[in-house]
Amino acid sequence: MQTLAISPITLGEPMAASFEAAQDRLVDLPRMLFEPDGSFVWTSEDGWQVDGVLFDRNGRLHSAELKGACSEDALDTLLTAMGWPGTDMVFQLSDQGVFIDEGEFRRFALQPEYEL
Repeated sequence: MQTLAISPITLGEPMAASFEAAQDRLVDLPRMLFEPDGSFVWTSEDGWQVDGVLFDRNGRLHSAELKGACSEDALDTLLTAMGWPGTDMVFQLSDQGVFIDEGEFRRFALQPEYEL
């Protein structure tokens, strides 16, 4: 796996979307429960589920925590709500203690045993 060395300054950079813009895009998704504090649960009729929390700082979306599994199209929907593809996404795999880019994350997530 190709990991990234991320400086604390880079980790402090906001995403392209505001919290409110991301919220507006997510609340209308079918089977989405979105709370005002940024926590959400999104399920599908196919059985996948993603639990998450959006965090903001100074009027911009700062980070998101995601856990679960979903289709690639659903992942694209989540990332688009956060400003992708206009914002490069960095993913932290907390169990592995590493940062990876979006392409590496997608390759990693294809492993059958992996969940967000």
